[in-house]
Amino acid sequence: MKNKIIHLDCTLRDGGYYNNWFFEKDLINSYLIAMSQLKIDYVEIGFRFNEKKKLKGSIAYTSDKFLKSIKIPKDLKLGVMINAGDFLEKKDEPEKIINRLFIKKDKSKISLVRIACHHHEIPKIKSIVSNLQSKGYMVGINIMQISERKTKEIEILVKLINKMKVKILYFADSLGSLNPSDIKKIVNTIKKTWKGNIGIHTHDNMGKALDNTIEAIKFGITWVDTTVTGMGRGPGNAKTEEAVIELNKIMKKKIDLVPTLNLIDKFFKPLKHRFNWGPNVYYYFAAINGVHPTFIQQMLGDPTFPPEKILKNIEYLGKYGGKSYVKELINQNEQVFVGPDKGTWQPSDYLQGKNILILGPGSNIKKYYPKIIKFIRNKKPIVLSLNFENIIDERYINYHVACNTLRLLVDLKLKKNLKNPIIIPYNRIKDLLPKKNNPSKIINFGAEVKKGIFKFNDNNAIIPNSLAISYALSIATSGKSKQIFLAGFDGYSKDDPKKNIIDEIFANYVSSKKSLKINFITPTLYNLK
Repeated sequence: MKNKIIHLDCTLRDGGYYNNWFFEKDLINSYLIAMSQLKIDYVEIGFRFNEKKKLKGSIAYTSDKFLKSIKIPKDLKLGVMINAGDFLEKKDEPEKIINRLFIKKDKSKISLVRIACHHHEIPKIKSIVSNLQSKGYMVGINIMQISERKTKEIEILVKLINKMKVKILYFADSLGSLNPSDIKKIVNTIKKTWKGNIGIHTHDNMGKALDNTIEAIKFGITWVDTTVTGMGRGPGNAKTEEAVIELNKIMKKKIDLVPTLNLIDKFFKPLKHRFNWGPNVYYYFAAINGVHPTFIQQMLGDPTFPPEKILKNIEYLGKYGGKSYVKELINQNEQVFVGPDKGTWQPSDYLQGKNILILGPGSNIKKYYPKIIKFIRNKKPIVLSLNFENIIDERYINYHVACNTLRLLVDLKLKKNLKNPIIIPYNRIKDLLPKKNNPSKIINFGAEVKKGIFKFNDNNAIIPNSLAISYALSIATSGKSKQIFLAGFDGYSKDDPKKNIIDEIFANYVSSKKSLKINFITPTLYNLK
């Protein structure tokens, strides 16, 4: 522990995965002052994404113009992170992108640039590194998902990085699955070839982020990452406010913790209440199964994922390639639903003038099962079952309705003998579906996502999000049905953010043109008459 420790805080950069990098100026300025009072060495203020359409907050791009608009304490050094894939997968040459995004260091408030790389990207980033170095920036390389690399692979990667003469070699415990013995082995492997600074970025899936950080210092790590309240992708990171106390046993700095505690009370507690980051049993289970934590973050933010479904999905992803996050597998951010989408099925040919019963996932389905079956027999509605819940006997269901890709893949894997057709936005997700599916059971009704909008067309609809209930409402309405009945939509308590999501869907629906009358036939907490 004799080496000088460089403490880097990356709260806004890593925490932006929860709020799409929209942070208010008051928070940013208060945060920077607090970090200065903690004697933090570097603040990684944000990303520099290479996007022509800037749909995220300022912290996603941290332009030099933006940096001039915030109050940066003189003793605080700033850094940004770039994703290697952002520069390697574009039509432009990496050097041209760098020249567009980065001015010379002596004219910028940024001094450090970290490049986040998957192992296969490292052989391709030499020109990116050299271009940034030529502009005067200190460059670090962050190897992601180090836990998935074998010792020999790490040795090869380190040799490649060594030739680039970067200042820091970071590794990230992306899946949050490392323990002290793993860290010791990785650090010793790196040290065989690398003589420079080594850094670690820990995730808190198993509640070990801070412990692993402290252990890493014992093995020779000199750069460490933390975030305020642990705010960060998935379960988050080692907490800055706790880490400074532990690190101060080593570094003996005179710090003032009060501004950070005030910052937490004023800004970060409300944010945490809203987004609920931090370790839990799902992240723990994901770490054990080698599943990327962002899958868990997205499922927890989707009210259609009950606990048993999340656990099944984690098991599935652990077996079928969940180590790297693929945004198309979970549509919470709606990227896969951008732009027009025409389906091939017209629901009005089958639903016009008929009553529709939509079955949700709530426990009231089981509680009121006999009455629901009696309702189906008497009213003879067309029954749409959200996703593939097995509470109601298949003979009473006409169609399954699914919109979320991951749920669809998992359910098709688990339930191979579904008797009824499945309505999905097939054009959007056909490339991800198993080739063995029987196409005759798949019905293609198009869907486009636009926030706050319902619009109903013959063979497609515009919906406010990719939740199955939004999709099912649009199918019933495009089908010119008589009216809609809902069962199993139990609802959530008033302080549960999931309640607000569904309430907003219903509010958007009833205020839209052509909306149908909605009736609940089982008890509900949702705000709909």
